[in-house]
Amino acid sequence: MKRLLSLLVLMLPAVAVAEAGVDPDMRLSVKPVLCITDAKTPACDIAFLVAWESDLLGYYCLFNDLAESPLRCWNEERSGRLSDERTVTDSFRYWMTSDDFEHKLALVAVEVLRMDTDDRRRKRRTRHVWDIN
Repeated sequence: MKRLLSLLVLMLPAVAVAEAGVDPDMRLSVKPVLCITDAKTPACDIAFLVAWESDLLGYYCLFNDLAESPLRCWNEERSGRLSDERTVTDSFRYWMTSDDFEHKLALVAVEVLRMDTDDRRRKRRTRHVWDIN
């Protein structure tokens, strides 16, 4: 069941949500957006499919939190795709910029969910009202 759930969630794309300062003309999508780890597999080896589209022709670059330089830039384009293979242990973000590199046009977060938490509440036995122990 856990494997099925993780496969279903991984198949869902994420589309950049309009936030303050995000350009409505730019759309960024990333597949998958969730990595589920546990004690047996502490990291995910994933090929992320990143796609973007803009209403305006221009110079655009794709960044993420894991590198300081752009992953790729496109000149005089309205759309682009990139396959980015990574080993992921922590959550991070992808974002698009124009030629100034400072202003983020679109942003998508990739989450890492750890299933091997030390939270005692997950291991505690549930009690019913009629349980007298």
